Amino acid sequence: MNTGKKAEEFVRKYFEMNGIILTKAGKGDLGYDFRNATGDFFVEVKGTAAKDIVKVLFRYFTNTEYEKARSCRKAKQKYEIHLIVDINSSSPVHYVIPGTLLLESGKPEVTWSLPIRKEFQKYKI
Repeated sequence: MNTGKKAEEFVRKYFEMNGIILTKAGKGDLGYDFRNATGDFFVEVKGTAAKDIVKVLFRYFTNTEYEKARSCRKAKQKYEIHLIVDINSSSPVHYVIPGTLLLESGKPEVTWSLPIRKEFQKYKI
């Protein structure tokens, strides 16, 4: 199981232990990973194997995550970001960040990435 799936399973179990059953986002559902049965609570999960939170590139969110947090605020729904650090250990650290913090403190950035991981070999000299 990859890091993201482990983090999602950790968060799903956390809510289950607290009496809340989460449903995985469907194929066309964007900006979140889980929602509750009534559809008024949405959860975005970020997971990392890093042990130190200051080394985590946690500041990056997609436009759809930002827009989902914004639409939740407008509809008076709850949106939370769950960050699971050191997910591969026996005691991961769990942070819960309210979606309103993303809306109030988030700053847009422009980044460029080169998605050619598998093709790098053809550029080797």
